[in-house]
Amino acid sequence: MRFVLVRPRDPNNIGAVARAMANFGLRDLVLADPFAPVWREARSAVGAAELLRRASVCSLPEAMKGASLVLGTCGAARRLQKPVVPLPGLMKFLAGRPGGGGGLAVLFGNEKTGLTKEELGHCHAVVRIPTVPEVPSMNLGQAAALLAYELTRDPRAPRTREPELAPAPAEQAEALLREFLRAFQAMDYMQGLPADELTRRVRDALKRLRPCRKDAGLLLAVLRRVQGSMGA
Repeated sequence: MRFVLVRPRDPNNIGAVARAMANFGLRDLVLADPFAPVWREARSAVGAAELLRRASVCSLPEAMKGASLVLGTCGAARRLQKPVVPLPGLMKFLAGRPGGGGGLAVLFGNEKTGLTKEELGHCHAVVRIPTVPEVPSMNLGQAAALLAYELTRDPRAPRTREPELAPAPAEQAEALLREFLRAFQAMDYMQGLPADELTRRVRDALKRLRPCRKDAGLLLAVLRRVQGSMGA
């Protein structure tokens, strides 16, 4: 179970998230494209020095590598075209999903802007913490603590299944997305759409279909063979 801080800017928030994770036995912290001075200034939190020391720093695609289910966090004011799960219903939502043999990644956005539309596009669903309308936003460390508690309070959460039948990890899903886009271009299909809109539609369709690792591999092979026969 991985927590990914996307473009964090406050070293105190990084430390607060690390401590919250340590409180609930989580160890996999990744910083995606952090503001460089912030990461260098981050100080170890009580009980979480080793966790901070081992935290990875990379791009967002690299941060999601190996994750078969990606959840985003978002404020109540955003309108989204994907499932929105209230925090109290998170465990029920996870219980109804196919086995997550490839792991879970939770994305937390930049403190000022949250996750962008493009970053949310990588998520299968969005988790919202119920807050009063008068004060809707939460401190990053507080939000991470609530998610960590909810995700670890039920021992049924980390479910596994046969590796081949586990949902396709993020990097395999992105490879499948790229092959579909290449095939569309070779066939001159849906080329009237702006590139970002076409990408969003195909990515959303793949997330709804949620192919397993084995099926995604089959689709990749077929798409590449078809494009090869077309000289693409």
